[in-house]
Amino acid sequence: MTTKDFLENDHFIFYMLTKDSKSIEYWESYLKEYPEDRLAFEKAQGAFKTIKVVDKKLEANERKALQHEIFKSAITRRERTKKTRIKRIYFAAASVLLFLFFGVYSMFKSTQTPEILVEKPSSADTIELITENKVFSLSNNEVLTINESGITNSKGEHIKINDKLALNTLKVPFGQRTELILPDSSKLWVNSGSLIKFPSKFNGNKRHIFLEGEIFIEVSKDQTKPFTVETPMFNVNVYGTTFNVKAYKNATEQRVVLVEGSVGVTAKGFKEGKMLPGESIEVTKTGLVKKNVDTELYTSWKNGYLIFNETPIEAILLELSRYYNITFTDIHKELEGRTCTGKIYLSEHLDDVLETLSVLSKSSFKIKPSATID
Repeated sequence: MTTKDFLENDHFIFYMLTKDSKSIEYWESYLKEYPEDRLAFEKAQGAFKTIKVVDKKLEANERKALQHEIFKSAITRRERTKKTRIKRIYFAAASVLLFLFFGVYSMFKSTQTPEILVEKPSSADTIELITENKVFSLSNNEVLTINESGITNSKGEHIKINDKLALNTLKVPFGQRTELILPDSSKLWVNSGSLIKFPSKFNGNKRHIFLEGEIFIEVSKDQTKPFTVETPMFNVNVYGTTFNVKAYKNATEQRVVLVEGSVGVTAKGFKEGKMLPGESIEVTKTGLVKKNVDTELYTSWKNGYLIFNETPIEAILLELSRYYNITFTDIHKELEGRTCTGKIYLSEHLDDVLETLSVLSKSSFKIKPSATID
């Protein structure tokens, strides 16, 4: 393959934008099989970093046509490849690149590349579990299971917590995430910057937890014990369902997205809003706003990626700042008014995500250590 061939290859573009483990493995395997292509591959990597964006927005029909062509070409290549390589190519095609970021891509060098500072704390906060007067520090992406004698993590280690009616508190700082399995087997994926209050056991005829932040939850069905998620601005009444709740403190967006089942959203001063699967309710100052939505746009974070559909770049950077515990500075003037449609994989390495943003936003990003972030 030539340098031009790499730059026009969907799987190479996917690799350069995401640097996910499967695509890295794919190209490492390819270069071992075809070492004569390594020089062209490295030249393509360098050339790709000069890709910038034309400030032209794709119409919906243009975007669908381009997506169709990418899928069509991927399928044609799969039919022509040897069986031993089909699985690798299938992964890249199934993951689907389609980073139609801000519009159409163009190859040209920018004479001026605005630099955006990324402030990152010098040390990361840890997840805290507070029970009675004890505080336990927990690892990132920990899976915690509540049972009769306390909490067990994924390593089988045990933490004894109170068995009284008092609530336990789980604090998940920005840049951290965890999973929590409640006493009734309901499962919560807890996003960055969230606080959960929960009992050691559900007594009586109700189940109740408090949330400030964001969770994706699968509630175990129990018609005799209604489940309630309380937030500072609204409550979600549940009987057995799967949904996402976003209720960050002082944030404009306060939303419930229903994937399965049926829930009701109540807020002070407003009539309860009943929901069906595929609907969202946003809690605003003037009322409850219900919409039909693509639920994956709001729940994909638990699976390690974010999906956007003509989303303002400011909103995307806010999501990334929560996920990685970073702050983007001096961005309003450079990126104001631009939107994104596509998928960003949440790599464990911040540099990979920043490289993607650099390519797609005609900007460069410089990490600046910071003692604290407001």
